[in-house]
Amino acid sequence: MRVPSALLTAMTPELPLQTEAPRSLLAAWINDPDNPLTARVLVNRVWQYHFGKGIVATSNDFGINGSRPSHLELLDYLSNEFLANGRRLKPLHRLILLSSTYRQASRSPDNALGRRKDPDNRLLWHYPRRRLDAEEIRDAMLSLADKLNRKAGGPSVVVPVADDLIQLLYDPKQWPVTADAAEYDRRSVYLLVKRNLRLPFLEVFDQPDAATSCPRRASSTHALQALELLNGPTTHRLAGAFAQRLEQDAGSDPASQVERAYLLAAGRVPTPREKELAVKFLAKQPLSEFALAVFNLNAFLYVD
Repeated sequence: MRVPSALLTAMTPELPLQTEAPRSLLAAWINDPDNPLTARVLVNRVWQYHFGKGIVATSNDFGINGSRPSHLELLDYLSNEFLANGRRLKPLHRLILLSSTYRQASRSPDNALGRRKDPDNRLLWHYPRRRLDAEEIRDAMLSLADKLNRKAGGPSVVVPVADDLIQLLYDPKQWPVTADAAEYDRRSVYLLVKRNLRLPFLEVFDQPDAATSCPRRASSTHALQALELLNGPTTHRLAGAFAQRLEQDAGSDPASQVERAYLLAAGRVPTPREKELAVKFLAKQPLSEFALAVFNLNAFLYVD
């Protein structure tokens, strides 16, 4: 394992085949403070996570075939700050999230000039509205239902799935379900990812195929997502738990339940119209059905 020849220059000659510990030397070369590319690539990924698109749009390609940075000075500044803070990610996240650019609303005032000059919002004159990723939706639903298991670390969790999915595996024993049911509600980062079996709930919300590299996630909108959120077993189980939480937090008063639901799911109180419609809905339908409707709100599913 040596430095890839495509990255070599006259100043960094190829290592001889007899070199000892070549992997360590490769890692040291990548991590060298004098190598600016590593910090730029990582910072660009973090920016892409928060804004949906990196400063360099082709996050897997910083070469001559990739896109040019939309804000080169910003990329250099963030990279320098990242290195100055000991390559710690938390200060980098804080720097981005506290910026006026990140705190813009997605629904900006009518700006004909902005829409004409920059329809793709590459200059970030408003916040690029984005839907939560598949894992974020699942974790947010678990949190609303007060079911999220916050245990950290340990082996991957294998949750139960339909038998017909398991039978598609070459060997069904490759899906050994975790014995402790309390583990099933852990954060999605701990769920086992298998190339030939994806969990239906995560797959329908564009979880990447683990068999190929995914520099940037897709974000689609289609009928199967609505069907999953309205009829899926995971959604119904958590909607029931969310309804129980609303009863515990707000009592039996429908208006109080609606206000509490919006505060938890959308981070705001409902508008008068939203409150009126929700109270009328609860007069005819059980609280669990209202909880199910809250899971389908754009205010819950999208970051504005």
